[in-house]
Amino acid sequence: VTAGVLWATIGLFANSLLNLGLTPEQVAFLRLFLGFLILFIYSCVKMPNALKINRKGLMYCILVGIISQAGFNICYFNAIDSIGVSASAVLLYTSPLFLAMLSMAIFKERLNKSKVMSLCICFCGSILAVTGGSLDLGQLSTQGILLGIMSAITYACMSIISKGALKECEGITLLIYGFLIGSILMIPLANPIQIISYANNIGTVFTILGLGIIPAAGAYIFYLHGISTGIDLSIAGILASAELIVSVIIGWTLLGEN
Repeated sequence: VTAGVLWATIGLFANSLLNLGLTPEQVAFLRLFLGFLILFIYSCVKMPNALKINRKGLMYCILVGIISQAGFNICYFNAIDSIGVSASAVLLYTSPLFLAMLSMAIFKERLNKSKVMSLCICFCGSILAVTGGSLDLGQLSTQGILLGIMSAITYACMSIISKGALKECEGITLLIYGFLIGSILMIPLANPIQIISYANNIGTVFTILGLGIIPAAGAYIFYLHGISTGIDLSIAGILASAELIVSVIIGWTLLGEN
């Protein structure tokens, strides 16, 4: 739940940086690179053993970096740029459906009545929130909707990959190398040198740092610690949908979205 609340601030930071003229790819790169940098420095000081990784663990990190870091961030920040924070967050939280289906197929998790009811309510709530109760989607970009759904699928894959990865390495190790690989993959799209010109005032610098600390490093630490306790991934996905509620509240109260 805490991870969900921290993730909900992604749109707030992203919206501020997009309004300054950064591209969605540049915002995605900043989130990944700063997440890596913050966790790397922390590990060097507090737990240097976290930087050690075996070959199998590295393969998991590469998967996380490609699918759930670079892939997710590209889809999600472009969705925010296309259809706004609230609608993007709502589409992202169709992810418990994909997570439940993948968990059933891969880990043989069982769906009981309460899980099915929770998933149905989550799905119906998402549809009502994104459409405003109308099935006329003409006001929203089709591309933005597809990007939002793709962000949900890549987001669900993070939990699937992490469940196996946490048997090979520490959660913080997975994050460090996943963020690093994701940020490296983003370099050709992000043109990082150009980003330096935007850091011309202290407010922008704090916004960039906040993006790396709160919805990147902080949120993932809470989430991986949560799923390492053995909780069913389908339950974790529903609990983390606290992000949806907080994202919509942020979009409405702070960003002036409907």
